Amino acid sequence: MTAWLTQIFISGWISVVAVLVLWSVITAVAMRSPRPDLVVKTLAPNAISGSCLLAAFGLAMRQAHVLCLAALLAASLIAFLVDLRMRLADQASGLSRRTE
Repeated sequence: MTAWLTQIFISGWISVVAVLVLWSVITAVAMRSPRPDLVVKTLAPNAISGSCLLAAFGLAMRQAHVLCLAALLAASLIAFLVDLRMRLADQASGLSRRTE
């Protein structure tokens, strides 16, 4: 009964499915917003980071070349740092006050 599930993990196709679901959710959330461009801009670094991690997982399940996995993990880390910087910048601007 679970042979198909095992096969989808071993083949690495689970990553493709997960990336499609991730970007479908982001698209759906953006379309429900009055400013879809702002939603995509805000969520893109996090989604790119997740997509890179999922792609690395899928390729690792297929025993891909280590340099390919390292490149995806590096891209994920860079996207994560961009996301973190954006969040901290938003938080800092909300906390700043004028004390004149």
